[in-house]
Amino acid sequence: MIKKLEIKDFGIIEYMEENFESGFTVLTGETGAGKSIIMDALHMVLGGKAYADYVKSGKEKALIQAEFEPGELPELEKQLKELDLELEDGMLIMTRQISRTGRNVCRVNGQVLTLQLFKQIGKYLMDMHGQHEQQSLLNSSKHMEMLDRYSGKELLKHKKDVSDLYSRWLAVRRELEKIKSNKKERARQSDMYRFQIQELDDANLSPGEEDELLHEKKRLANAEKIAQLVQDSYTALYTGDNCPAAVDQMGKVIQNLQELKNLDENFASMEEAITSALYQVEESSRDLASYRDNIEFEPERLEEVENRLSQIYQLKNKYGNSVEEILKYRDSAAAELQKLDNTSFKEDELESKNNELEKEYMENAHKLTDARKKAAKKLKSAIETELNDLEMKKVILEIKIIPSEPGSQGLEDIEFLISTNPGEPPKPLNKIASGGELSRIMLAFKSVLSAVDHIPSLVFDEVDTGIGGKTLQAVAGKLKQLSKHRQTIVVTHAAPIAAIADNHFLIHKQQAKNKVDAKAYILEGDKRITELARMLSGSDDSSAVLDHARQLLEQK
Repeated sequence: MIKKLEIKDFGIIEYMEENFESGFTVLTGETGAGKSIIMDALHMVLGGKAYADYVKSGKEKALIQAEFEPGELPELEKQLKELDLELEDGMLIMTRQISRTGRNVCRVNGQVLTLQLFKQIGKYLMDMHGQHEQQSLLNSSKHMEMLDRYSGKELLKHKKDVSDLYSRWLAVRRELEKIKSNKKERARQSDMYRFQIQELDDANLSPGEEDELLHEKKRLANAEKIAQLVQDSYTALYTGDNCPAAVDQMGKVIQNLQELKNLDENFASMEEAITSALYQVEESSRDLASYRDNIEFEPERLEEVENRLSQIYQLKNKYGNSVEEILKYRDSAAAELQKLDNTSFKEDELESKNNELEKEYMENAHKLTDARKKAAKKLKSAIETELNDLEMKKVILEIKIIPSEPGSQGLEDIEFLISTNPGEPPKPLNKIASGGELSRIMLAFKSVLSAVDHIPSLVFDEVDTGIGGKTLQAVAGKLKQLSKHRQTIVVTHAAPIAAIADNHFLIHKQQAKNKVDAKAYILEGDKRITELARMLSGSDDSSAVLDHARQLLEQK
């Protein structure tokens, strides 16, 4: 429950700090005194939307801080644990600061949180009923949430299981649809890769082959010239023709050096070097002769080489700038083909998984539908009982379960229909209920739902709108009954409601020297009687009205 609310520079409030007790608390005051501002502050400190113009005129920032004593709320405890937050002496302090620049700062027990996380925590602490919440009753998309909340933890867990199943099924279905939509393109790519791989495998290329072929082509194309040059070289080295052979000339030099060596030993190294050179020349001559004798003129082989090179050039134009790049592309194409083949295999797997998840989802969704049907009967009975207590005895509530396409919420939509007069068919709430009726219907829902959602604090803003007499007494009694189990805070203009409250705050607007400020005062004794009298008649100086106010308090 809320223990303290502190407001600074917010709306017309310069500074307000009030403590709240358990039980039934009312806030009263004249129109425009600042009650709605306090409701706005509460809404904002729970994570509601904030606007820069909330900041008090002449100020740069506004601050709202609320201290809550949540008690035992397992879901809240789980949320706090995930955020590494702990209660401080059993208290949770929610702080919201806004500035004229539009910047928001949200803190829980001093730790800065995103607005989304801040709001998630706030939903466990207080349930506010005002114009916004009343509109949610008119919004059929909210009706399923109300029914499911009433149904309890078991249905909510089952609902989450259905939602998780749907998410998994949807993911598989989307992936399967994506694969199927690309099936023709994958078949085209597979055929292309298979053709390319076959073409390259048939070519049977090997690294370095092109260089070898180019070398061979050059040799074959110039075989005649090579033969002539080899013969000329051999002749010059070994046999001579028009001039002595190099071998003979070197032999004569060696003979001369041998004689010189006998005359001067310095020629010994020269003789040795020329002798060694002679041996090399003779060996080269033999190699030239052997090469000459083995030269073949192979026009057929030259044609083969040229054809092979032509094939390589064609493949290079298609697959790479070298044989090595072509071979690399072949490996890449094989890998891509493997992926495509795996995708086809994956399609079969996904098809099987899709069917499996669809079956599992449908089974669980149908069970959820059955659970909702049972819950709808119980909720209908419970709401009609509450409406009967609120002087709406002839009202019939119908909870319509409308089949829908499979979704994360199940196989149906939920809509509340109502008939306020006998014989009239049930119709949507926004076509039937008046403002006063809608307030009582919402109060009936709050009364029923409060028994299952365990939110520690309930806030009602002008739930008495458009009602009076016996109906007003019934609403007052219902609020009092709620306050026995939940802290209940009510903004009201109705004296019968204010009179039965355990705690009574008067919100009063003060104005001095162009300065407006709103204050809250706890009322007791004669001051409370005076406020009740004002609420009854608009004045507090009539003894009859004052007596009436006293009687209301005595009946508390």
